[in-house]
Amino acid sequence: MRIKSAYTISHAVAAGVRRWRVWLATWFHRVTLAEVGIGCVFQAQVGFHPPANVHFGDNCFVARGTAASTEVATGYLRVGNDVQINREVHLDMTGGLTIGNNVLISEKAVLYTHNHGHDPRSAPALLAKTIGAGVWVGMHAVILPTCRKIGAGAIIGAGTIVTKDVPEGVIVAGNPAKIIGRHIEKQEVAA
Repeated sequence: MRIKSAYTISHAVAAGVRRWRVWLATWFHRVTLAEVGIGCVFQAQVGFHPPANVHFGDNCFVARGTAASTEVATGYLRVGNDVQINREVHLDMTGGLTIGNNVLISEKAVLYTHNHGHDPRSAPALLAKTIGAGVWVGMHAVILPTCRKIGAGAIIGAGTIVTKDVPEGVIVAGNPAKIIGRHIEKQEVAA
């Protein structure tokens, strides 16, 4: 009989602990959020404030370190089906944030839905934002409140600063974001 090494055993224990933490985090969010569809998975260290204003569709994945919050009681987050939100993403839901189906948000992206003008102590100006179906937001991208809509099928490059609306099916990159190409034709997005 072959004896397993301490290294193999410690990895097996760590994997078991990670699975248990994911199960516990997913259970917690199912109980506290307004709506969580079937097949959703939440890793540990994910936070939503207030949880009663957060709705998830089916088969969504939210990685550790993700945070969504609002400065006003009316702020909300509505997430479609088959959405993946990766590590350490910040979602501002103060003005209202709607994320369509099949969206991928990469690590450390930030999406804002309000601003304070030139006075950080002023009441927030609420600016609802819609992310269309099939959008890919690259890592470290910043979507400012002046961008109210990202069209279906668009790709936001890594590190991009988005200051205005993005049309369907385009690729944008840079600071400020500029259209650098087409991802898919408009008629494909509608299908």
